[in-house]
Amino acid sequence: MEDHLSTEQVGWILERSAGSVRDMIKDGEIEATRIPAGFRVPKAEVLRLARERIESEAGRKVSDREIERLIDQVIQTNTARSGV
Repeated sequence: MEDHLSTEQVGWILERSAGSVRDMIKDGEIEATRIPAGFRVPKAEVLRLARERIESEAGRKVSDREIERLIDQVIQTNTARSGV
């Protein structure tokens, strides 16, 4: 997993659009850094968001290693689909 993810990548993880992720950043729900090309979300914040989503859906605790593995799978799958 990279140190920072794009709004598109975070959208894949949260099953939301990149625009929705940008709105969440602007509303203060997601911590991110503004760069000329948009926003970048730090790894720690992505782990927090993914943990909240996975644990609420699965009803159990998950390790950082398991979350990182799942995030990597989601990014790899969506990157292949989008041809990026």
